[in-house]
Amino acid sequence: MSRRDIPVRILVLGDSCSAGIGAPQVVYPSVLHTMFKGVHRVENHAVPGFTSADAARYFRRKMSRRGWDVVIVYLGNSDGAQSRYKGAYRSWRDRDRFLPRSPRERPVVRIRQRNLGEFDDRDERLTVATSPEDFQRNVESIAREARRRGTRVVLINPIANTGFPAAMMGSNAPYYKIVGLPARLADGLTGHTMPLHTLIDALRLHENGALAEAAEKYRQLACGEGRVPAIALNNLAVLLHQQNDDEEPVAILKKLAETEGASGAVAAYNLSRVLETRGQQDQAHSYAARAAERDINLYRIKNEYRRRIAAASARSNVEVVDLAELLSPADFVDYCHPTAEAHETIAEALAARLALTDGTVESDAGYVCVYPSPDAYFDVTPTLADHFSLDFDVAQPAVRQVAAELLKSARELGPDDFLTGEPEWPEPRSDLQANIINTFRYAAGHPAITSLDDLAQWLPEYGWEIGRFPEYYLCRILHDYATAAETHPCAEGTAIETVCRHLSSAVQRERVLPGIPRAASSRLRIDTLYSRRILKKAQRQLACSAALFEDSRAHRIATVRNWYLREAFRFGAHSRCSMLYPAWTLEKLIEGVCVALTISAHQNELETEQLALSLLEKLLRLRAVHEKYTVRHARSWDLFESEDYRTELLALRPVFDIQ
Repeated sequence: MSRRDIPVRILVLGDSCSAGIGAPQVVYPSVLHTMFKGVHRVENHAVPGFTSADAARYFRRKMSRRGWDVVIVYLGNSDGAQSRYKGAYRSWRDRDRFLPRSPRERPVVRIRQRNLGEFDDRDERLTVATSPEDFQRNVESIAREARRRGTRVVLINPIANTGFPAAMMGSNAPYYKIVGLPARLADGLTGHTMPLHTLIDALRLHENGALAEAAEKYRQLACGEGRVPAIALNNLAVLLHQQNDDEEPVAILKKLAETEGASGAVAAYNLSRVLETRGQQDQAHSYAARAAERDINLYRIKNEYRRRIAAASARSNVEVVDLAELLSPADFVDYCHPTAEAHETIAEALAARLALTDGTVESDAGYVCVYPSPDAYFDVTPTLADHFSLDFDVAQPAVRQVAAELLKSARELGPDDFLTGEPEWPEPRSDLQANIINTFRYAAGHPAITSLDDLAQWLPEYGWEIGRFPEYYLCRILHDYATAAETHPCAEGTAIETVCRHLSSAVQRERVLPGIPRAASSRLRIDTLYSRRILKKAQRQLACSAALFEDSRAHRIATVRNWYLREAFRFGAHSRCSMLYPAWTLEKLIEGVCVALTISAHQNELETEQLALSLLEKLLRLRAVHEKYTVRHARSWDLFESEDYRTELLALRPVFDIQ
């Protein structure tokens, strides 16, 4: 490109594989901007759940006229997944494009907590967002409109990790047993019918090694039609395989694999694992592929959609970067999201393909994330924050006043100290009260919040602090402590330098998708008593956090539906080792210790500083053990058979004075 083309304007359209949510930013659009040395402008408009239908309408309605030089499209993982049907983009949806739109109001609505272990007995939805034919039409419509305006188009052809168990994003995923996945989930499940109670009892017996009794209950449930009998049959086959039965598990799974829905996909996956253990590699590979192709619960691309991208490229005469030529299953921890290292590989391939000219940084250059709604096909007006109820239009004084009143009521109900447990909260009389209590409950689980006095010190003020992600409230407080550490006049090698390595104001700010206002600030508590209370609470939480000293890989995989999206908004949407252990729990403890260190440095209180540094060193050792073993996970599922991981974790319990 010629010198006058600098800065080049690049638009990224995609799903969670490209989305710039969470912090730190390691997805390929951000890496690409860094590779260009900040000379060009990269706008990342990717969001979790975006389909080709959403992207086609969003591009036509809002983006196509903005003078892009390059459009990068990374879609396909969400199109073949369970969804309301969207289909192919039609231009009639945009006939009202010249009508003025009033600003969208976001009134406070109550955030209701799901019972994550409750059985979903509704009919299983078998529709997907777009058919392969619809998908190709949508991709071609983006390419055609972009090329008509002189824009270069690059399609990224995704690949999926077929090694990840099928249907784990399904509503009843915790009820299925998976070959080689020793998850213990029965104690967290609930049912309201006798068959469900029997199923949960069978699961509990299965997990506790009472295989004969569990098998008897599974056989009782297996007669009949519906979801419970299918789950019972699947679990019976897994149990029989554990007992080294040669014939019956294969017969059960082959028959079940022919059925539609989650049970068929899970059975095909389990059959592939059984056949693999018997050395029947070709058949195992065939059933693994069938499981991935028929699984509409996980957001991962199907082969027919990959073929349609190649066809769209040929018909529209646009470029393709095929990830099958760049990545392998080792580049994924979950089902479809590349690791940070894989994102670098993608960015390098794009940079080489684009071959852009260097130049000086212009005012229009930069990296920007924009967040449209994942349902832009139906309405392009809302944003991602609207879609997930991340922010509300409510006056700051109203939030503060209601929060103060709730704290006053809580003081009347019981003790205000969080070191021994959570306080009793009043029954909410409005949606605003309910959301503030939800924020308080979350905050009370963080070591930096030790009493009702702490909550009164930092009353919530903003609509985004009482939305679906109450952790945003703590991000504001932690941001200000991180800023206090970063601006402290310290020498190299001090405790403050240690804090700055583990608590970043930039990371806390980036995590809050609606944005922390520049004017927002917290009146920080800088007293030794408070810092010691934090350390005391952190120690008590450690003693109660058994999962931190356990191999949680199987549990995390089996419950991915419960945590993926929430953690993506915190850590980023890419695959990472921390998906396979309780990284969030561990990080909260580290954050609390860093707050205590910041206070002790400001007070020059050496005894508390040494206590905090000692605890931080132990927490980092614990994290290192988790990282050491989970980093190997993508390369071999056989690690579930290893005792080394559990042995190292148990050896650390005495280090924390935990029996």
